[in-house]
Amino acid sequence: MKKYPMTVQGTVTPESLGITYAHEHLLVKPQLQDAKYAAYTLDNLEATTAEVQSFKAEGGQTIVEMTPLHYGRNIKGYLAISERTGVNVIACTGYHKKLFMPPWFANESNQTLYEILLNDVRNGMDGTAVLPGVIKAGTSLNHIEPEEYRAIEAVANVHLETGIPISTHCDRGTMGIEQVHAFIALGVDPKHVLLGHIDSSLDIDYACRLCDLGVNILIDHVGRELDTHDAFRAEMIAALLARGYGKQVFLSGDMGKKDYLPAYGGTPGFQYILTDLKKALLEKISQSDFDQITVQNPRRFFSGK
Repeated sequence: MKKYPMTVQGTVTPESLGITYAHEHLLVKPQLQDAKYAAYTLDNLEATTAEVQSFKAEGGQTIVEMTPLHYGRNIKGYLAISERTGVNVIACTGYHKKLFMPPWFANESNQTLYEILLNDVRNGMDGTAVLPGVIKAGTSLNHIEPEEYRAIEAVANVHLETGIPISTHCDRGTMGIEQVHAFIALGVDPKHVLLGHIDSSLDIDYACRLCDLGVNILIDHVGRELDTHDAFRAEMIAALLARGYGKQVFLSGDMGKKDYLPAYGGTPGFQYILTDLKKALLEKISQSDFDQITVQNPRRFFSGK
């Protein structure tokens, strides 16, 4: 894989990524029967397009869509949204945590699990010519299941073969250190790994320990504590930057739920990070710091650098 960003419309220059949300869901449908996942089903193309337009109106240019295999990935929908809005969409391949893994996962060999992902990267996803720009692995709350270690191995091997960067699901922020050690043991440079949901741990020192391992971390559960204007997340970001980790911090909303999107009847929406949250952050950090975590870091990471 060449060292430039891959979007659903093909490769683009790193500079064209601009302001980037590094972990979102545009169209998604968790493939479990439990009624609670209805809230996590985003299946209205028009509504999601309106949300992406609101992001673009505030200067947003790229959204990384982190829906992997067997989680209701909709590649044709992502392509349509990108074509309609002019916003770059980076789609993903990979495996989620055990709960959301395909039913066939446990019965396949490690080689087959690797080849399934490699096929997505080389030939396109879900019967399309669209190639992924990132690959996902996930782990469970407070532990890593044997199947998840197998997924990590497949993801690591595809990364080593192709150069595609890795972005992960750390359930409520847990198991980040264990994920990093697993990837390093498999030969992956941690600078090519982005750990998701780290702010959910509510532990700034933990986030710093992760950065000390050379990995990138994602603050992506903003918009859940609107009564405090995400005071803790703003404090965490400011503390990480003050301690010298600015080049390893990314920002997103992970708003893959109806409750978070006005077009689906929720709040605060895709514009929130670039409006209210940015205003709160700029009381603690500089504009250049904000640009670092929303523009420069994603540009480097999704270019495979």
